[in-house]
Amino acid sequence: MAINLQQAIDIGKYLVTQGLLGRKHFPLVLILESLFRCNLDYTGCRRIQYTTETLKRNLTPEQCFAAVEEYGTPVISIPGGEPLLHPQIDEIFKGLVERKKYVYLCTNGLLLGKSLHKFQPSPYLSFSVHCIKSIENPTAKLWLSFLRNYNIVGVTH
Repeated sequence: MAINLQQAIDIGKYLVTQGLLGRKHFPLVLILESLFRCNLDYTGCRRIQYTTETLKRNLTPEQCFAAVEEYGTPVISIPGGEPLLHPQIDEIFKGLVERKKYVYLCTNGLLLGKSLHKFQPSPYLSFSVHCIKSIENPTAKLWLSFLRNYNIVGVTH
């Protein structure tokens, strides 16, 4: 995946700063799991091992921002479950952009059409649409077909 020039510069600055501080080991990407719920149910999903109570929990925006501040990485990956199910995902995204963090929001794409209005276009946001070829869910199959038809996603074996 290509990154824009500003992101390359910002990551370069981060790497140089870490080197000047004498750090040999440091995080580059924070994987921020704001929730565990998913809108798909398929064989092989590791989410099925979680208790109902765990699946109901969400990190608050404040908890997300605290983790971001603690680790200080320039890049934040938000996988899931399905992050678009988070009731405050727009607030989390807005706070990350205000902190000038590059956000990669990983989604299966099924809620993308209903959720895009929550996000302002930004050079700090990238959507990473992940689909599973063997999904049994008919809605997921339809979405995957749409993505393929418009060359939005490639499917590999």
